[in-house]
Amino acid sequence: MIIVSVFNYDVILLDSQMSTLTYCKGLPTPLDELNSLGFTKLEMFLAAYATEFHKAVCQTVNHLLSLGDKKFDKSGWNTHIQNKYGFLKRQVNGVISSAIGRIDSASECRVNHIKQLEGV
Repeated sequence: MIIVSVFNYDVILLDSQMSTLTYCKGLPTPLDELNSLGFTKLEMFLAAYATEFHKAVCQTVNHLLSLGDKKFDKSGWNTHIQNKYGFLKRQVNGVISSAIGRIDSASECRVNHIKQLEGV
């Protein structure tokens, strides 16, 4: 089993083949592990990391859209995001993949929306 998420009382477990999802009630987090806002250090880190990740994805999407027909220099962009946000190479690859996925999804949704409006 792999622990995917632990937040205060809830634990989500996945088996090694990711085919079954188990939800079980965890033990309460001891009060001495909670800060004044009622969060653990991990929860505070994840909240802070999520905002930085979002900023990096938005910047990457804008950069990719501004390229037009030019070739995307993944290595150069990877270095830029690493230096700006202090992310590891693996994290930046996640940023780039997320940005490309969002662009592809938006393009596909736009095509489908136009087809629906045309009644095709």
